[in-house]
Amino acid sequence: MTKPEPTSGAQSLHRAVAILRLVAANAQSGIRLSELCKRTGLARTTVHRMLGALVGEGLVEQDADTDLYHLGREAWLMGLAAQGRFGMETVAAATLARISAQSGDIALFLVRSGTHAVCIAREEGSYPVRTHTAQVGGRYPLGVGGGSLAILSACPDDEIDWILDSNSAELARDHPRLTPALLREMVAQTRVRGYALNPGLVYPESWGLGLPFHDRQGMVRGAIMLAGVPARIEPRAAEVAQLLRDEVPRLEARLYR
Repeated sequence: MTKPEPTSGAQSLHRAVAILRLVAANAQSGIRLSELCKRTGLARTTVHRMLGALVGEGLVEQDADTDLYHLGREAWLMGLAAQGRFGMETVAAATLARISAQSGDIALFLVRSGTHAVCIAREEGSYPVRTHTAQVGGRYPLGVGGGSLAILSACPDDEIDWILDSNSAELARDHPRLTPALLREMVAQTRVRGYALNPGLVYPESWGLGLPFHDRQGMVRGAIMLAGVPARIEPRAAEVAQLLRDEVPRLEARLYR
């Protein structure tokens, strides 16, 4: 069932932004018009019209060979302009380089974006076996993956209820194993354990372990995590958690000093 046509400029803007976020979340692979319609619940004519406007402004580009939509040059330029204000990339790169060098596994840096987490940096480790995990630009409902679960677990309980309710349709569609009940159980386990652990519930051969970081007001802003094959993460969970735990205060000091 598709949503009705927008009746105000604000609605049109909200929907255009929703489309732009989906394009950004699929920055590496690109995304089709049909998938955008499915994920937004909007009519094909509406999505096509908004894509036309976004393409016209340079925020989105369509590959002539594949028909896939990608972020455009103007989106890239806006991102560059925002670096001076939010400039986490340099700090993230240094943090992930240390973590991946010490562990040998894939290190990732995620920031919170409302009810979702966005991967903004990734560093490959020296271990030769790669695992499927978050890509830079990927956008995930809070609770999906080790870093995202770390962020969710650091939120107040009433906020967790709101987040899970807001993401319920997306979770049911894209991550049916991760029910709200299971995520609440995983939050409880995370708080007792002291770190978030995703035992292959997103990708079977990819385990992730994460810890959140906070700003000066104590608000959770993101997470750092390590991802690897089960044989690498499971027996070393406590060691990996301590590696991340040692890094968090240094990261917070550099980001929010």
